[in-house]
Amino acid sequence: MFPICRSAGITRLGDLTGLDRLGLPAAQAVRPEALSEVTSLGRGKTLRQAAVGALMESMERVYAEVIPPARVFVATADALDLPPYVFDALALPHRRQDWRGIETAWVLGLDVVGDVAMPVPLELVHTCYTEPPLPYDGLFYRTTTGLACHSTAIGAFRHGLFECLERDAMARAFATHGFFDRMRLSPDQLGDDVGKQLVAAAGCGIKAAFWAPPSPAGIPVVWCQTIETGEEAPLLGLPTEGYAAAPTFEQAASAALLEALVTRAAVISGVRDDLTATHYRQNQREIIDKARRLIIDPATAPRDTPKAPDLRSVRDIVECIASRLGPVIAVPVGADGGIHCVRAVLAAGLPFVTVR
Repeated sequence: MFPICRSAGITRLGDLTGLDRLGLPAAQAVRPEALSEVTSLGRGKTLRQAAVGALMESMERVYAEVIPPARVFVATADALDLPPYVFDALALPHRRQDWRGIETAWVLGLDVVGDVAMPVPLELVHTCYTEPPLPYDGLFYRTTTGLACHSTAIGAFRHGLFECLERDAMARAFATHGFFDRMRLSPDQLGDDVGKQLVAAAGCGIKAAFWAPPSPAGIPVVWCQTIETGEEAPLLGLPTEGYAAAPTFEQAASAALLEALVTRAAVISGVRDDLTATHYRQNQREIIDKARRLIIDPATAPRDTPKAPDLRSVRDIVECIASRLGPVIAVPVGADGGIHCVRAVLAAGLPFVTVR
């Protein structure tokens, strides 16, 4: 990995594990000359897994920042005769009515179910988030959703696909009336791995709660929030959260809980650029009390864990998603030294862009 790190401009791989009393393995990769995010966080059951995760997340952006010009062409969606609903929800609100008639840059991806080539707006693939933006940018949300690296192309696609699914479900959660009351899950039904993590967290004065964001495909998605308990001032003045999609609710809940807990170390390290002066000017006690009521003292009883579809292969997952969320597209982004980068795109999925 280290020769690849040097060529990618990754200058530091740090161990964040000791920053938080939980002691969960957490690693951070730093790429100072990145054209998007400079830092990447990795987590896992071992420090080695966390380090690989941080490096892979950084490599995603390495590949996606520079798409070879030979792959790019310019056209309008109307000229390409795309179905009327494709990519509409991913467009910026003020562009949703007219974007199809505006020239933009495209790359070819693969409609995985139909096994045919399908154009994808370059803006939904690249991560060159510079100012001024690239030519033809400005029609769609800037997001890394669906971008993934893995030792195999199919592994990268699978990882990115689940990320697309979780973000779509999270967007729907924020549009669901009474979501926190109606979609809360019982930790007792989420498996032994979650139970062990909760016991360890409780020993450090941290409580967690779980919800099931609605997914049209019916594939399990779990949102987890954690908060410090006790009367003393908390180390973190906000809840931390994680969300994940997986073939089973047990797997999704375990991944979401791990993300929520490891995020604590990221916040403590100071890499969270979304925690601005605006956050620190807020009433911290009010934020903490509200989060504790939501997580520790719910107003309603949790629901039974929904039944998940029987998914035994990537093909099963793709067909399940495509039947509800339109074409599932894979865009090969890059490959080098045993690393494959793929961007998964749900053509009819919703973007998760809620700012809180």
